[in-house]
Amino acid sequence: MNDFLHYIIQVFQGNAKEVMIAVMMTGGVWLFERWRPAVADPGLGGRWHNIKVFILLLIGLAFAAPLLNRCAQLLPSISLLERIVPDWQSKGIVGGILATLIYAFIWDFFQYWTHRLEHKYAALWAFHRVHHSDAHMNASTSLRQSVGGALIGFFLAHIPAAIICGGNMVPYLGSLILFSGWGYFNHANVCFSLGPFTRIISGPQWHRLHHGKEAQYHNSNYAAFFPVLDLVFGTLRLPKKEEWVETGLLNDVSPQNPLKQAFLSWRNENASTASTPHVHTAAVPLELLDRQ
Repeated sequence: MNDFLHYIIQVFQGNAKEVMIAVMMTGGVWLFERWRPAVADPGLGGRWHNIKVFILLLIGLAFAAPLLNRCAQLLPSISLLERIVPDWQSKGIVGGILATLIYAFIWDFFQYWTHRLEHKYAALWAFHRVHHSDAHMNASTSLRQSVGGALIGFFLAHIPAAIICGGNMVPYLGSLILFSGWGYFNHANVCFSLGPFTRIISGPQWHRLHHGKEAQYHNSNYAAFFPVLDLVFGTLRLPKKEEWVETGLLNDVSPQNPLKQAFLSWRNENASTASTPHVHTAAVPLELLDRQ
């Protein structure tokens, strides 16, 4: 009983810390979003909604933690990368940066295909659509995830990346930048373009196309960090100058209540209307690769 109470306290403390960071990051980015919004800013209401979804997500993952920890314990003690190239990683800042970039690319490869499958197959889309249902995308949209969607990402992206790279490859600072900070930047409602660097690293204008409401923007820009993955696999769409698209879902029937979004994401608000995957079946025209 004491062990269980200790576990509950640890979970509560960890979740409270995560929520505090989420509130601070959302609030901090909001200052930039108010200063130079890409589209009209709806205010704090939608942001608070997404934070509530995030709190419920953390509660759901707390119940799944024993299973996730058990899966992590089953991972090989020596990563595939270490077996192929022993002692490859140098020490110091250079080694830390190199390790972060390698892990980010390998993880993003698995994330890319997981993300693409989530948009292609209705069974997976039912968990992912909550993230896309935000009609006013902003930094807090990165928090808007269902428990099922988070578990899909854990098993299809995090686990394979850990098998190849190992669980302790990324320095703490690198981990914060990749998995805590980048999502806020990527989803920010801020008029900021990376210009020619959009081909190298993802940014808010480029990722906004992925959340585009109209069908012409579907089936594009699945990578989290590196657009080159979309280039290689034929799903890259570069934004036009001053292109800031409307976000959300056409004929959205996904749950609107935070509790349902976190735990019952597959249920339709209107049972007579089916929610189809956010996918465009036509091939991406080659000329889209040259748009700035």
